[in-house]
Amino acid sequence: MRYHDDYDGRKSFRTAHKRDKHKNNRWHAADGEFRCSNCRQMVFPTPEMGTAHRNHCPHCLHSLHVDTRPGNRASDCHARMAPVGLTWKRNGVDKYGRERISDLMLVHACLGCGTININRIAADDDCEKILAVFETSLAMEEGKRQRIECAGVALLEADDVGLLHRSLFGAVMTK
Repeated sequence: MRYHDDYDGRKSFRTAHKRDKHKNNRWHAADGEFRCSNCRQMVFPTPEMGTAHRNHCPHCLHSLHVDTRPGNRASDCHARMAPVGLTWKRNGVDKYGRERISDLMLVHACLGCGTININRIAADDDCEKILAVFETSLAMEEGKRQRIECAGVALLEADDVGLLHRSLFGAVMTK
């Protein structure tokens, strides 16, 4: 597979993308290795960790705006997407009326058009970077937080830190 290193003029690289002549000539993420458009590190698929099709860099957590809906590769923007917070994937309510939450999700904001997307955290993502995104989101300016909430995303709050640590590192054993 050949990788492109062309600069698209919007402070993002299309390095991890290739043309697909069978899908209206749109860009789509490569299913193999790619170079991150932000930190420029190589990223390799790790199917044994559930990341055969990844949409963000495990080193810096940045992504590219290629989807209008998860996996469709229909966006014309292609700008870089920065990690701005964390949220939980919501799975309806249980039989007792409590909200079900499951996967920890990374919240991305497009640096080109401002679109907000969420992506599942992968097993090989840098946990320290995830915690740094969480800490930064706690100090986020109110206007940006409201814009994310208007997109239907509820960012994790300070009192979610215990559940976040449990999700990232497992149960803490005490004597």
